[in-house]
Formats: sequence, structure tokens, C-alpha cells
Amino acid sequence: MSDKEKEAIEQLERRVATLENIVRRLTVVAGSTEPRARPLPSPPPSAPPSRPAAPGVTVTAKTDLEQWFGQRGLLAVGVAALLLAAAFFLKYAFDQGWVPPLVRTIGSVIGGIGVAAWGHERIARGMRRYGAAMIGAGGGLVYLGLWAAAGPYALIERRIGILLLAATTVAVTMLALHHELEPLAIWALGGAYLAPLILQTAPNPQGFLGYLEIIGLGTAITAHAMGWRATFNLALFGYLFLAAAGAQPAIAAPLGCWLIAGAALLALHVTGLHPWPETRVGILLGAWILLGNGLANIGAAAQARWFGLAAVVAVWGMLGWQHVRRDPFDGQALEERFLFIASPLALLVLASLARLRLLDMHFEVAPLALAVVYLPIGWLRRSAAHLVTGFVLVGLAMAFPWRASAIVLGWISLALLAFLVERQAARPGGRIASITLAVAAFVCLFSAGLIDRDIPGSRAVFTDRWALSLYLLAASNAALARSWGREDRAAALLWTLCGSTIFLGGSILLEDYFSRVTRLAGDLALSLWWLLFAGALVSIGFRLNRGLVRSTGLAVAAFAGLKIVLYDLSNLEALYRVASFFALAIIALTVAYAYNRRARQPA
Repeated sequence: MSDKEKEAIEQLERRVATLENIVRRLTVVAGSTEPRARPLPSPPPSAPPSRPAAPGVTVTAKTDLEQWFGQRGLLAVGVAALLLAAAFFLKYAFDQGWVPPLVRTIGSVIGGIGVAAWGHERIARGMRRYGAAMIGAGGGLVYLGLWAAAGPYALIERRIGILLLAATTVAVTMLALHHELEPLAIWALGGAYLAPLILQTAPNPQGFLGYLEIIGLGTAITAHAMGWRATFNLALFGYLFLAAAGAQPAIAAPLGCWLIAGAALLALHVTGLHPWPETRVGILLGAWILLGNGLANIGAAAQARWFGLAAVVAVWGMLGWQHVRRDPFDGQALEERFLFIASPLALLVLASLARLRLLDMHFEVAPLALAVVYLPIGWLRRSAAHLVTGFVLVGLAMAFPWRASAIVLGWISLALLAFLVERQAARPGGRIASITLAVAAFVCLFSAGLIDRDIPGSRAVFTDRWALSLYLLAASNAALARSWGREDRAAALLWTLCGSTIFLGGSILLEDYFSRVTRLAGDLALSLWWLLFAGALVSIGFRLNRGLVRSTGLAVAAFAGLKIVLYDLSNLEALYRVASFFALAIIALTVAYAYNRRARQPA
């Protein structure tokens, strides 16, 4: 009888023993559930078990710890000790000159191959963990021998040493695939990534990036085929990290940009099939950072910059196609929504870093080109996310060539158009785009619009471009709020924007106009305007039976009263003080009369 037949019989006996133990335990459990069943008699202490316990079957905590330490702990210690012994021997032999360097190197390589072959044979006999450790140890010995040959001994050229180390990595990876052992693949990949670092070859960014491309993407493709998540992540993240550390000049070239984009494209393809969010987000962010650095330092030739930017467009296009197939805001994870928003922004930022003449002169072409893609998709597929993004991109395109007042008018028009798209054409997303543009127009009017306003020396305070934009913004917000068609937070926000526009705009215009007479007149006009606005809010609140509107009016009145008492009383002249306090008295008495009159009415 051969050894293989004996081993097969032993494995069969262990499996039968395992089944017997399982059946015995199930019988005991089933018997304990019966009300009148007597417990099975336990065997005498001295009686040995009929069958030996199967490997891996839990008996006690003590035997578990013992088994773990014997199988894994001692195995790890042995492998580490073997590698350290080989490394120390090579160093000591080098220092003492015992054996010629060529013999030492060849001996280490042959010994490593022998250990790996023995590990391969152990796996074939069923000792998978032990065999995998031996293959890893053999690969480590080969790494040490090749490192010694290409490093301190200088027996071969360093670049050839890197290629031999890469070949060793391929061999170990093939064994990992053959035996389906992911830890062995991770070990091989780590050795391949460390090879150029430990040999410290002369700077060659192009060759280094090509080496990383072959090792990183090749291993990532293999890991994808095997479904190895950890190996795939290590391959791509290690590729990007080492490329950033040692191949920056090579990335600042069209081919380098495409090599980095290749990692992002592979990650997008694989994560479209597997839910690996850390890979999808992390690789894209890393690729965008490296591509931005590369495009910012790319050569002066316009054709090269366009070709490098095409790599960024390819990444954006693949991610966009995946978002067309699966709406990121329809039950998808949070990272998909983040990538949907970040993708066009990243493309615009990277396009600005490319320093292309067309974009330098007319950068509005970039967001308009993207809007031409997003708007038809949102319209045809009724995708709210794409429609909103398209309108926002058109609004962004307006911000580059126009002045602030013109931007406000353009965004108001877009807000009305977006509202009509959903109201009349039943395309989702129009309301969201409308209120987004309305808020953006409000912010622009009272920030960049005020800075850009040509008010000094101008007599047309109430009819200049900024004032006209103010009137149109207030009117458009009122029209949108009135036509919204439902009572929700969006409609309330539009009414709030309308009231805030009137309040702030009126304060600015009146203070500017009357300050030309005297500064005191401007302060008085501001106090009177606040009081009148507060009275109007209280009146509207009573008419519409809106407590929040009335409370807002009272808050404005209180703020105006504080201004009159704390500021006007000490800075205004006598006649202006009289006017301020007289106006405060009239508004306060009127509002109090309204509240008292309402209190007398029955509920």
C-alpha cells in the first residue's frame, strides 16, 4: 500500500470520527428535549474514546490554545527565524569572507526554491497552512539572495535584480493562485513593491512607474478574478502611493497620466461589481490628486496637455456611465452620492490645472460642455440628479465672463426655467435646481454684487444695475413661492428669501440715498425703514394668520428699538431723535393695538 493510499484512509477515518461525534451530540440534544427521557450514561473515565478526535474539532479552551500555538504561533516563529538566520548568515559571511559571494547568493536562491517546493508538496498532502508558510519562507530566501546579488555584492546590475525579484513575485503569485491562498499573494506583492526600495536603484521615474504598473495592475486584475479584496486594495493603493513617492516626474507626462488613470478605471470597473466602498472612494481620490499634480507640471506642448486631460475625462466618463445606469440618489450608498457631486467638480479643477489656452481665455466652455451632457440625460431619463447638476453647471458657466449683477439676473432666469421644467414638463429635479439657484443668486447679490457695485459718485441709487437686480430677485422669489403649489419648507424658504431681499436691499438703498444729505439722515432713514418693515410683517402675519411672520416682525421691531435707544439717542441731533422716537411710538402703538384687538375677538 502506497503512502497516498494510507493517507487517504486516515483522512477517511478522521471524517467518519467527526460524523460520529456530531451524531452523538445531536442525539444527546434531542434526548434532553423529551420530558421523560433519561440521560445517556457517560463512559467511564478510564475508557479511551473509540475514535480519535478530528483535527479542528473544539474540545476545550486549553486544547484550542495549544492547537493554535502549535499550528500558527510556532509556524510564524519558525518562518521568521529562518529568514533572520539566512539574513544574518549572508551578512556574517560577507563580513568574514568565508564563501565567495556568488556561492552565497546561489545557495540562498537554491535553498529558497527548495523550501518553496517542499511547501508546495506539503499543501498537496493537505497541510495548507504549513505549506503556504514554507512557500513564503522560500520566496523570502530567494528575495534575500537576489538582494545580496544586486545590492552589496554587486554581482548583477540593480535593474536586472529588480526584474528577477519581480519574476520571483510572479512565481509566488502563481503558486498562490494554484492553491487559492490570498495571504501568499499578499506576501508576494509586498516583496515586489519593496524590491526597488531596498535595492535603491538610480532614479528612473519612467521605468519605476512602468514597473509599478505591471506589478500593481497585474496583481489587481488577478485579485479581482479570485475575489481577493485585501490583495486588490494593497495592489492599487500601493501602486498609487509608490508612484507618488518615486515617480512624480513620470506622472507629469501624458503617458503617466494615463497610467494613473488606468488604476482609477480598474477600480471603477471592479467596484461596480463588488461593494468595496473604501476602494472606490480611496482610489478615485488618490488618482485625482496625482493627476492634478501631473497636469500642473506637464510639458509646455498643448497637445500633451490635451492628451493628459483626456485621461481625466476617461475616468469621469466611466464613473458617469455607471451613474447613468444606476441613479446614485435612488437607494445607493452615501459614497455614490459624494462621487456624483465630486466628479464634475474634480474634472473642472483638473481642467483648470492643465493650463490650456482655450480654457485660460474662456473657462466657461468647460462647465457648459459638461452641462450639455448632464441636461439631456436628466431630461430623457427623468433623473433629478443629472438635471440639477446640469442647471448648476450652466449657472457656474455664467459666473466666469459676467459681472455680479448680470450673474444674479442669469441665475434668476435659470431658477424660473428650472421651475417650469418640472411644473410644465414633469421632469423631476426642477424644483431643487430652482431653489438652489435662488439661494445662490441671493448670496451673490449681497456679497460679490455689493463689492462690484459702482455706487460712489452715482446719482442713480435706486435705478443702477444692482438695484434692478435686487427688484428682480425679490419679484422672482415671490413668484416662485406663490406658484410653488404646495406648502413645504422650500416654499417657506422662498418667502424668507423674498422678505430678506426686501429688508436688506431696502436698508442698503435708503441708507445710501439719505446719507448723501447728511449722515444723520441716513441713520434716521434706516431706523424708520426697519420700523415700517416690522409693522408690515406683523400686519401680513395677522392677515395670513401666520404666527412665525408676526414673531419675525416683532423681532425686527425690537432690534430697531434697540438701535434707536442705544445708537440714535447718543448720535443723532435733537430733531432726528424726536423723529426716531416718534416713529417708534407710532409703530409700537399700532402693533399693540392690533394684538389687543385680536385678543378681544372670540376664538
